Amino acid sequence: MITIVSYDISSSRRRDKAARILKDCGERIQYSVFECELTPERLTALRDRLLALVNPRTDRVHFYPVCQACFGRATSIGAPYAPQPEL
Repeated sequence: MITIVSYDISSSRRRDKAARILKDCGERIQYSVFECELTPERLTALRDRLLALVNPRTDRVHFYPVCQACFGRATSIGAPYAPQPEL
């Protein structure tokens, strides 16, 4: 299943670590947004890794599941998608 993961993490150190974790799971499509194709087991593992990293008082991570049919109907406007450079 495709899962869009976005985050708002206050600490630069935790934010960088979250980005490295997410890069192992999918493609960065915006600075704090990743598109990941995950099995249920990999999604659980990813959530567990991020849960151990974030501060629940100041940080936030969202997981948006997108079914294949909906993903295929997604549209964009503006510049075409290009992988984001390493930050």
